[in-house]
Formats: sequence, structure tokens, C-alpha cells
Amino acid sequence: MEDFLFLHPESVILRCSEIFMIFTRLPYLLLPTVLLTIGIATGLSQARANAVTIPAGTPLEARLTQHAPMKVGTPLRATLVYPIYVHDTIALPSGTKLTGSIIALQTDKDRRADARLNADFTPFHHPVVRFDRAELANGASIGLSTGQTSDGAPMLHVTASRQSKRRALIVQEWKALRQRVGETKQAILGPGKGDRILQLVYGQLPYHPERVETGTVWSCVLTESIDLQPPPAPSPVAMPATRINQTTPEKPPLLLHVYLDQELSSKTAKAGQTFDATIAEPLRDSNQTLLVPVGSLLVGSVIRAHRAKSFGRTGVLRFDFRQLQLPEGERKQVIGSLAGTDSTAGAKLQMDAEGEVKPQQQSKLLVPLALILLASRPLDDDSSQLAGATVGSNGLGLAGRIVGMASASRDLAAGIGFYGAAVSVYRRWIRRGKEVEFPKYNRIDVEISEQTGRELVPR
Repeated sequence: MEDFLFLHPESVILRCSEIFMIFTRLPYLLLPTVLLTIGIATGLSQARANAVTIPAGTPLEARLTQHAPMKVGTPLRATLVYPIYVHDTIALPSGTKLTGSIIALQTDKDRRADARLNADFTPFHHPVVRFDRAELANGASIGLSTGQTSDGAPMLHVTASRQSKRRALIVQEWKALRQRVGETKQAILGPGKGDRILQLVYGQLPYHPERVETGTVWSCVLTESIDLQPPPAPSPVAMPATRINQTTPEKPPLLLHVYLDQELSSKTAKAGQTFDATIAEPLRDSNQTLLVPVGSLLVGSVIRAHRAKSFGRTGVLRFDFRQLQLPEGERKQVIGSLAGTDSTAGAKLQMDAEGEVKPQQQSKLLVPLALILLASRPLDDDSSQLAGATVGSNGLGLAGRIVGMASASRDLAAGIGFYGAAVSVYRRWIRRGKEVEFPKYNRIDVEISEQTGRELVPR
């Protein structure tokens, strides 16, 4: 302090001016840092604003891309079947890779009982699965939290047939035979035939390893919300162009892609019962104007429901939709009918032009008749014993053929064959038919009539 008092006045003035210059330049020195901080904060706030949150409770469909052993802990690789929309924008596109695992096994009692009829003692199971990760298009991996599910089954898309409901029995049998021949041809000549042949051989054994087949689809539900950045917006895609007729133009139908909010089954449904379905994908017109947003509700009603009965009588289910409720609460009267469905219930379905759904009919005459003719082959005196036993013993798979070939008795070989024919007759003529089942979150296509479709167009 004393040194400062004895400084020359000019030195004091110089020091004060230097300190003043430092303070005057301080904002300019800190300006880049301040601007960088503001930019980072703005970017973070904008990123939070653009972030998309997929809420908990959102259903997703996972399709297995590679078969896996039926064991607890087996990792699973799947893809997302349908895109997931949030506020009418794609949050997760279809084809997104998913990974999960088998967490438990449940006994498949129905399949076990049916397999015992053919001397197959494999302990069949349903896998209980859970998916925990998703790989985005940019290579990033995010965590998922889905509830466990065991409704896995191959997916089959069913569309309405424009043919008449009533057909002669011989026409039905001929159609079933052609379909069976086509499936056999595809199994022999299609891609992956080596693996299918191996599985066919396994199916003839009295015990064989289990696996979860490629193409199995599970309906999962998110138990926790997901925050992610939306993918780049795809280029606008207009609705299908209007097909021009020589007389009058024909407009393409209005199709709504929805999922059921509850299970529907011919076993429990009653005529007049109402149910809800949620719009899963937005509906836009050719100008990309939003007509029906995601999250809207379709109110449906069961028109006809008959449960399956004995002697092969299958279940029948028919329903339609008469009201559309928008997210803001507005209600519109519509006339909607079932135009297609992605069945994951494990049973092949067929649908007529009116939207009535029932399980696909099996051949009730040709297959049992063919098995009876083959079973009688060993009793033919003109046939060799080995050839007759090989052809006739169709009842117990590979084990039955080995026993029929090894035995010296034509009667034993014929007995095995007639047993197989009797099982076939039981399955097609005596046993209770299959039910029509739409599990919860099952995807369906609903066609809106042209008259009520005009009400969806904004004024």
C-alpha cells in the first residue's frame, strides 16, 4: 500500500487505464463462449421439441426372421411388421430390427393331444417371449420394454372373396385338392426346400426337437414409453390413382388400417355386441390432406356369431362398423366392412364378399378316401408284400412304416393304414370344428362405403 502511494502519478494513470481497457474488452472476449452456450442450449431445446415419444401401451408386431430352438434363453431376431405412428408421423418404420429372447415355455396341450394320435410323443410348447432392443435406421440401438407374450403364430393375409358363398361339394373338394397340390409343390421346389424336407422327416418321428419357425409373429405391448428422434420424413405418396372406365370413373375404396382393442372369437361373441378398433395409420387423400388421424376409434358391432360344434362344424363370425370417433371427440356415422385381415391365430381363415369369416375347409372326402385305398393295398394279392406294406402303413408316421415293412403280416400293415384313415375321418368329420379367433391388437382392413366416405373429406 505504501509502495502504491509513492508511485508516480503517470504510472497510476497508466495502470488504471490498462485495468479499464481489460474491463471494456471483457464482453468481447466472453462473447464466443456466450454464443456457444446459447447455441447449445437452443439446440438441446429444439431437439427436445422435435423428439417423439412413443407412449406406453402402444402395440407392435414382431416377425421372427430366423428360426430358433425352443429353449429358455434363446435369443430372437425379428423385424417390425407395421410402422408405428405418433401424431400421424412415423416414429418407427416397418422393418426395424428387434431383438429379444424366450423367457419361458408353456405346454401346448391341444397340439400334444393331436400329435399322440399319430404316435408323436414330442412335448410341444408355446414360447413366451419378450423384446428388449430396437436397431434404428441410423445404426443406433435403443432399449425397449415390452410385456411378455405367447400368441406367436405364422401370419396369413386374408382378403374378401368375390365368389358365391354356396358351392357344390365337389367344387370345394377340387379347390382344396388344388390348394394342397400347390402347397406341396411350393414345399418341394420353393426356396429353403432342404430345411422343409428335414422338418418333414422330423415330423414322421415319434420324438423330434422343437423350434420356433421363421415368420412367427407376436403382438407385444410397450410397458414403458420411448423417446427418440423422428426419422426423415418420406416423400409424399399419393393414394392409388383413380382407375378410368370407359363409362364412369371408379374411385379407389377408402381403407382404414386398424387394430382391435379386444379379442373377438366366434366362441364367445354374441350378435349385437359392440367393440372398438383403433386407427393405426393415418388416412390421407391424394393432396396429402389428413382425413382420419391416428388414434381415432371405430365402433364395431357383431352381426353374426356361431361357435364351432361337433362333426366338423366350424365357427362363423361377421361384424361391421357404423361410427368413427375422432380424437377431439367428434363422431361421424360411417358404413365400414371387413376387407382384409392379417390372421395370427394359427388357423387359416376364409372370407366371403360380405365379410363373413370362418376357418378354411379341409378336404373331407378326397384325403380319407385316398388313405382308405392305400390301407387296403397290403390286402391285394397282386401286390408284393413289401410294396403293399410300405404304401399301406400310413397311420403312425415313419415308425408305422418301419413296423409294416418289418412285419411279415399283411393284416398288421393294413391295420396301421386303416388306423391312419380312421384318424383322418375323425379329424374331418367327428371332431369339433375350429373357432374364428381374432386376438387383441389383431390388424384388420376396413373399407368405408363411398356414401359415408364423403363425410370424411374436409369442407
